[in-house]
Amino acid sequence: MTAAPAGDGPIDREAWQRLQQPQAVAYHFLGRCFHAPPGAEWLATLAEARLFEAWPLPSDEADTAAGLALLAAYCERWDPARLGALTWDFNRLFVGPGEMLAPPWESVHRSKTKLTFQESTLQVRALYEAFGVQAPALHREPDDHLALELAFLATLSERAVEAAARRDGERLEGCLRAQQAFLRDHLLAWAPACLALVETHAETDYYRGAARLTRGSLAASARLCGAGPAPA
Repeated sequence: MTAAPAGDGPIDREAWQRLQQPQAVAYHFLGRCFHAPPGAEWLATLAEARLFEAWPLPSDEADTAAGLALLAAYCERWDPARLGALTWDFNRLFVGPGEMLAPPWESVHRSKTKLTFQESTLQVRALYEAFGVQAPALHREPDDHLALELAFLATLSERAVEAAARRDGERLEGCLRAQQAFLRDHLLAWAPACLALVETHAETDYYRGAARLTRGSLAASARLCGAGPAPA
């Protein structure tokens, strides 16, 4: 066990490093869940691949197990005729019409104004830039969208895998510590509250399951890297 930066819990560094490739797979998937409504081909692929029977992250969190069960059951029963219901559920949660039921931006949850493009947006943008990442709609859509933050965590994991393959210990350590800080200072500070809104207001088990799976996965990553448990 190696010591973490001050204020964090202890790290099982070897376990955390072994988790990097599985974590990249998990968070790319979770980011996609919240980026856009799923299409018929995507849902059919999930049902065929049976991803939820072999989730790449530890599944001992109650939220993780519940989310996997909800998503597995939904995909097994999925009918193309229900695709419109998923699109409607996505829009009412994250887009509108009317008031969004689960705003997917960090700044809305953490700023006093409850608006987008606030301080957390700029902080996240700077972190992206430090690793050569740019939000796809820079200056038009906020960089601190839940889907983008989850995808960035996946990217940091991929960079850690690449550094390990090159035996670049300094770069690897930088990627691992960046993940720890990003979880602690950003995702864990607001995503659990957003995901609780998704679970409360979703009309489909797809989004209820995605919310619980994401919350459980973040808690598992936080525990392994010493960033602390996700807030209730």
